[in-house]
Amino acid sequence: MKTSMIVAKSRDVQEVVSKLSSDKAKTREEGIKLLSTWLEGEGSFSFCKLIGRKTAILNQGDIPHSETWPFLVKLLITCIKLEISTSKKRPPKLLLAKMLRTIVQHAEDIRFSGKRLLLLSVVKLLFNHILDVVKDSTVYQSEYNVILRHLLSVKEYCCQMRKRIYCSLVLIYMKNVELAMDKKGQFLFNGKEDVFRNVLTLHVLLENSPGDFPDNLRGDVVKGFIGIFSNMREEGKVSRNLMECINTYLLKDGPNIGSQAMDIHRSLQDFVFHCWLTTHDKGLKNCLINYAKLQLRLNRISEDGIIIEQLLLVFDKELNQNIIGTIGIPKCDTVKDDKACILGSLHMGLMELAASVYYQVNKLL
Repeated sequence: MKTSMIVAKSRDVQEVVSKLSSDKAKTREEGIKLLSTWLEGEGSFSFCKLIGRKTAILNQGDIPHSETWPFLVKLLITCIKLEISTSKKRPPKLLLAKMLRTIVQHAEDIRFSGKRLLLLSVVKLLFNHILDVVKDSTVYQSEYNVILRHLLSVKEYCCQMRKRIYCSLVLIYMKNVELAMDKKGQFLFNGKEDVFRNVLTLHVLLENSPGDFPDNLRGDVVKGFIGIFSNMREEGKVSRNLMECINTYLLKDGPNIGSQAMDIHRSLQDFVFHCWLTTHDKGLKNCLINYAKLQLRLNRISEDGIIIEQLLLVFDKELNQNIIGTIGIPKCDTVKDDKACILGSLHMGLMELAASVYYQVNKLL
């Protein structure tokens, strides 16, 4: 028995638009449910192809009409604002945020239109809206994290973000991470996945600043990292991704922060050198090695060579305890070729760091 494919028509899009444009909450809710049916049901491909094709033929400067992705984004943002403002005694409905995330993802899917950057005309509005929502509400944060990471991964969109918006988002996500930690340096168990998603988003923000890293953000970012790592005790995927965050920041802006690099190190050193000798997480160990390389480069002769002394001490402990072969850093951890064994990237990184440290020691003698 053959099944007929559902084909979306212009009237179907107009029905969604009409309901979402209503000043009645119940009608808008019906519109969201209808939109969800089209975006996630059997007619999804046809619906998205129709809107994608009509968006793709717009010329630069054209005002997006009701059957385009930018129009739907604007309409949905309006619906979300109304939902948040009228839901003081109950959480706002999550389906709205889910639909905005789905629209952003589908708009960038070239299968539907054959073109990229279909949201360029509304991306500034999207960034502003994301800030307005995440600064006051945690209900939509999970979906908005995905939207923000998706937009930042597109260079042309990232460049459209105003620096004021960028600075505010970075500080919000840093504060969210710091507040999720208890006094013992442990992340609250019931919110650990949310913290992990916040750290992922912070990392993408640090990787994709709109232009040079803003001067007025520098001091607050350093304070933020110090606040997070001063009490950090927990090892795991959250701390591993936080180390990736700090490595990204030091790589991009380290040369501009001067002695503040050592301020960061003083807050990290207990965590770094404790995990160095105890962790079984290769990803975390690799982050620690990269962190040490970056700090060594930034602080070669400062603080009386304290980083070099610390690294010599940890190397000595590692060798004495034979940790290279016992904490998940085998001498050959990746490729075997009959008679040869190629050094794994982690072991190689450690050897490169050791060579750099001993080179610096010889220069100081």
